[in-house]
Amino acid sequence: MKDPRAPGLGYRILRLDSKPPELHLQQRTEDAYTVRRYLQGVPEGQDEIIREQALPLETNMDMMNGIDFRKGCYVGQELTIRTKHRGVIRKRILPCMIYDNDEPAPQVLAYNPGDDSSATALTADAIPGETSIGRVGKKGRSAGKWLKGVGNIGLGLCRLEIMTDVVLPGEQAAATYKPGDEFVLAWGDGHDARSVKVRAFVPDWLRAGLSEPHG
Repeated sequence: MKDPRAPGLGYRILRLDSKPPELHLQQRTEDAYTVRRYLQGVPEGQDEIIREQALPLETNMDMMNGIDFRKGCYVGQELTIRTKHRGVIRKRILPCMIYDNDEPAPQVLAYNPGDDSSATALTADAIPGETSIGRVGKKGRSAGKWLKGVGNIGLGLCRLEIMTDVVLPGEQAAATYKPGDEFVLAWGDGHDARSVKVRAFVPDWLRAGLSEPHG
C-alpha cells in the first residue's frame, strides 16, 4: 500500500503474520527514512507533533490524507472543521535547512549530514526543540518554532505569511514576507549562547494542496 502522506515515502506492507516480506529490495536504515521525511516535511511522533499543542491542520494532516471531513468523531473535531471552512491556517510544519550565520541563504533544500569534513560545525539535532525562530535584524512576533532535525535539515512550525511566499486566502495585506529576509534560531546564555540561521521551504505537494480551493 502506497504511503498516502506525501510523494516519495514508499509503500507499507501489511501482513497477518510476523514473517518479514520476501522482496528483492534494498534495505535502508531508519535514519535514511527520517531524512526523507524531513525533506518532504512530514512529521511523526510527539517531538514533531507536540502533545496538547499541535493542531491537525497546522501539522498538514488535512493535506496528508489524515482527516476525513465527512465522517468520524474525535476530540477537537468541531474546531478542526470550523477552521477548515471559515478560518485561516497561518502556521504549517515545513522542512527547514540550517546554515552558518556568515553563509548565504540556501536556494535548494538538500541534506548534508554535517560530519567532521563539513564546514558547518553545528548540526540540527543540537538545537533544542521549540526554539523560537526570529527574523534577523527585526523585532516582533516569532516567525515560528523549531521542532527537530538531523544534519542540516529538520522540521519547523512556520508562519507562512512571514517565512514563505505563500499567500493565504484573503490575507494579502497581512503578508510580510520579503525574498531577502533571513531567519535565525538562537538559544542558550552567556558562553553557552548559540545561533544558526534557518530557511523554510514549501514542498511541491504541499504548495499544490494550499493552492486548491477549500470550502
